[in-house]
Amino acid sequence: MDIQAIRGEFPILERVVWLASAGVGPVPRRALEVLAGLQRALYEKADSTAWKETKEVFGRVRWLIAKLLAVDPTEIALTRSTTEGLNAIAAALPWKRGDVAVITDQEYPANAVPWYHQAHLHGIEVRVVRSRDGKLPLNAFVEAMDRRTRVVAVGHVQFGSGFRVDLAGLSELAHRHGALLVVDAIQSVGAIPVRPRDLGVDALACGGYKWLCGPEGTGFLYVRRELAEELLPAAVGCPNISPREHDELWDALCGGGVWVRDFSGYAPGAARFDGVGLNPALFSALAASLELFLEIGLERIGERVLELSGALIAELPRLGYEVATPADPVERAGIVLVRGPWDLGTPEAREAVEGHFLERGIKVHVRAGGIRVSPHFFTTQDDLSHFLDALESLPEL
Repeated sequence: MDIQAIRGEFPILERVVWLASAGVGPVPRRALEVLAGLQRALYEKADSTAWKETKEVFGRVRWLIAKLLAVDPTEIALTRSTTEGLNAIAAALPWKRGDVAVITDQEYPANAVPWYHQAHLHGIEVRVVRSRDGKLPLNAFVEAMDRRTRVVAVGHVQFGSGFRVDLAGLSELAHRHGALLVVDAIQSVGAIPVRPRDLGVDALACGGYKWLCGPEGTGFLYVRRELAEELLPAAVGCPNISPREHDELWDALCGGGVWVRDFSGYAPGAARFDGVGLNPALFSALAASLELFLEIGLERIGERVLELSGALIAELPRLGYEVATPADPVERAGIVLVRGPWDLGTPEAREAVEGHFLERGIKVHVRAGGIRVSPHFFTTQDDLSHFLDALESLPEL
């Protein structure tokens, strides 16, 4: 991997040591250029050709995401965020009062609020699995599951501790109870290879703006083909009905036919869950970023991310810091959570810590009571050394 050539793809790295891809990833130059070019063509030049090609943009990005996950493009819905994807699948499930959704005490709100919302609407029960020393072993889920369990919803990699859940084992456990496995994958896809079908995942939501280095306002939802055909979306617009009826409706709109009418079929597969009003320029930029990832190779990216996060985990204890992230590469991805003699319980303290690093040209985040460091494939050993030097100069708070 030619790291210097890769770094040349990211303009922001000329000014900042970016160790914050778990929050927002830097966007590569090629994606920025595509984004700006299509925005100008659509909204400045009113280019009719560009407007006609927007449908191809969405088809292209759907194909790239499918290739990234080793699934079929018909299993991919396009969304604006992880939250939108999780809400789409949660709202489509045929809940009965007394059904159970299992989540964990480590989940980001995106994978907690939607399930509590369904509890408010349908009277389901949300059970919370308690982590053990920051980990979520399979046996921690066993007591939470019974014959009423309909969904197990879990983050693949936890946003705070960086712990990676054994999805293959968890899917087997969930399916044994007749439950679906729904995954928040925003902290894993792009950092490590993720293959939903191989892992037994039924649905997986992800945003494009963290480890995938796409712009905000982009995301996707994978829904296993067989499951997608069984579910009806809670929100529907023209893009979500059958292609034939969509085309007929559009023809009526333009040609003066009867356009206010019922429909009989939904879009095949996961496309019935597509967000309505997606920005084609944003998704064209995501496509450019995905192409970069596929050019480099997901396995190579994953190996490098694990190597860099492992190097930090090995060094930090020698400097006297506590690492909340597991050392075993099977149990982590790119997030490393560092704890030290700091009280980060106030906004002022958190701003002071992040400001300390920014003054030294380093971007990190304070999360889960510690400093969250998230090196990506473009990170260098010099970047890590720069962070460690800044960490050593951080005053006690």
